[in-house]
Amino acid sequence: MRQNLHMRLAGPGDAPAIGVLARRVVRRWILPEQPAEAAGPLLAGMSARAIRRKMADGQRFHLAFVGDVLAGVVAIREDSHVFQLFVGTRYQGRGIARKLWRRVLTDSVRRAGTRYFTLNAAIGAVPVYLRLGFEPNASAKVPRSKLVTVPMIYRVRAPRHRHGPLR
Repeated sequence: MRQNLHMRLAGPGDAPAIGVLARRVVRRWILPEQPAEAAGPLLAGMSARAIRRKMADGQRFHLAFVGDVLAGVVAIREDSHVFQLFVGTRYQGRGIARKLWRRVLTDSVRRAGTRYFTLNAAIGAVPVYLRLGFEPNASAKVPRSKLVTVPMIYRVRAPRHRHGPLR
């Protein structure tokens, strides 16, 4: 079955749908491994109002749709810190997370020349991020929050020149 996948940058009008998708994924996959007191602050940051505020602050949300259904979202701030990468449960295992990651990586490198990306992975998401090329970041400061996360980093490799160095 062909997956009619298309991606685009989100706008403020997408905030309610992003919030619904993010909260569903978080409730299903992230909150079960977190302390109970982490739920409130985490979910509050996924309200439509909070998402619109993040967009107004320059944070970018890239969306993946299967047909006309929002299937995934990746969000980044300062062109270097990924703070959301969610794919709806029914769309997982189709390469959507990898495609979203590639999109935000390409966009940030093109726009800002980003050389490394950071994120704070939920414990259950660490294998996904390892497959995307991230590695644990032992030198990172662990964020002060109630969430249990693993700081990770992705280093952008220098482009290879086909004909050797320029002279």
